Amino acid sequence: MNLSLGEIQRRRGELVERARAERADIEGVLHSHGQVFWLADRGVAMIRLVVANKEILLVGALAFAVVQPRRALRWAVRAWGLFRLVSKISRAVA
Repeated sequence: MNLSLGEIQRRRGELVERARAERADIEGVLHSHGQVFWLADRGVAMIRLVVANKEILLVGALAFAVVQPRRALRWAVRAWGLFRLVSKISRAVA
């Protein structure tokens, strides 16, 4: 594959132009979905906040248990069952 310098430069120009067009297309798609990305970013920030400050989660759970104890108990039983299932699966995979 013995290409001349002019052919290489022409091909490079085509590729640069194609990359520019693709970047413009991607920018348009990302801009049109900006609200979704903003919402996802806020969700990740909230999860990081709760993980960094676990006491917030504890206070929320205690408030929920005080306001609606029966529902909190049902959710606790479900959460315990889910925890046991995930533990079994992780042990089986590991």
